[in-house]
Amino acid sequence: MLEENKILITWWTGRLGKACKKIFPNAIYPTRKDMDITQPDMILSFLEKTKPECIIHLAALAWIPDCEENKPLAWDINVEATKNLLLISKKLWTVKKFLYLQTACIFSWEDAPYDENSIPNPKHYYGFTKVIAEEIIKSYNSSSFTTLIARTNFTTMPWEYEKAFTDRFWTYLFAQWVAKWMKEFLEDNKSHQIIHLCWDKKISMYEYAKLWWSKVWELTMLEYSGVWLTRDMSLISNKWHTYNIEDSNFNDN
Repeated sequence: MLEENKILITWWTGRLGKACKKIFPNAIYPTRKDMDITQPDMILSFLEKTKPECIIHLAALAWIPDCEENKPLAWDINVEATKNLLLISKKLWTVKKFLYLQTACIFSWEDAPYDENSIPNPKHYYGFTKVIAEEIIKSYNSSSFTTLIARTNFTTMPWEYEKAFTDRFWTYLFAQWVAKWMKEFLEDNKSHQIIHLCWDKKISMYEYAKLWWSKVWELTMLEYSGVWLTRDMSLISNKWHTYNIEDSNFNDN
């Protein structure tokens, strides 16, 4: 079993990173000042100093409009930085496992729901960079350096926006659930390299928001005029558990 103080988690200030701090309270959480993942020298220096045995890689430029507007930055963070982190981690004898948090946005919406064997077909630059990173990660897998990929989507409650789509679908989990089951995946001895962490039910964003009594207005995709969005991000899993968030009081609070 992995010792928690030997796990390093990148870019932990987002909602999932904060959830990980509850599940992995004694893990290593470098700030950007400690370890900027776009700087190979900083990665090497910090990993040599802390000697982690496992890396959970959460860091990404994930806001779709930002990726479309600044593609060089999206490539540097989502692809090049991931490759640098992998290369340096594998060279260091201490690192044995590398877990990558992947998005359901690597899929288009035409063939949902998607299982672990579904072929990615991203429709925006964010999804494209995440697919490239996933392929690089898979290529680094070996008997001495295990690479794992957990595809998911997650959110928090209450709903943080004024509106929610009635015709955009997902199988979202709470961020703290994702952190909890990433830990379970890390400790699992089966040979799955890729799993889907998802709810066992597909519903619209609006239905999801209303489940927890959020005050929210209805919105349709026809009314939306921003960057292209994945209309159906629903996942299924043939290799892992699915979860029913309505049957549990486990949340982000």
